[in-house]
Amino acid sequence: MLTLTTILQFFGMYPSLISFLGGVLGGEETIILLSVIAAHGYMNIWTVIIFCYLGILASDTVWYYIGKSSLFGWFVKRKGVSKAYYHLDRALDRATMGNDFQALLATKFLYGFRIITIMYLSRERMNLIKFVFYSAIVDAIWISVVSSIGWFSGKGIKFALLVSNNLIVSFALLGIVLIVFVILMGIISNKLRKWLTKKQSL
Repeated sequence: MLTLTTILQFFGMYPSLISFLGGVLGGEETIILLSVIAAHGYMNIWTVIIFCYLGILASDTVWYYIGKSSLFGWFVKRKGVSKAYYHLDRALDRATMGNDFQALLATKFLYGFRIITIMYLSRERMNLIKFVFYSAIVDAIWISVVSSIGWFSGKGIKFALLVSNNLIVSFALLGIVLIVFVILMGIISNKLRKWLTKKQSL
């Protein structure tokens, strides 16, 4: 029967691979979880940060190429989709004043906008070298923020467990951290969306 300790030890055996896959396939919640595990000593936080960062950069590059593909080109020309795509074009240009770096950074903290923004920019405005350069900086900023939240939250959980070494308490605290993080990201996302909308109207 698998125990929590066995699972955490497994994470510790393959920290680079798990962190990279977490960056490729996961989102903020995955990086938070890995950072919390690192705070408990089962993984090295720098391994989590570096390999999650590489995974995110790899994922962004894949979406960049999908945006340039003929299949995506065919898709955005479909009736209904082309109109939404045109509005995205106008919204991004007006909100960020044509600043591609600002567009990538702002939408990194907006739920549901990261991938479509990457695909749009790859198709309309950015070559690969420029995209990778900007993404390298944006992803570094983003993962620094997310992993720091996870690390310090994990340290708080670790301290709490010194008082009550209980598995249920551990899961409850982790759940609270994830819920608070989702709420925080939702607030940030909402504020950014309002800011972008305000800039559009100027």
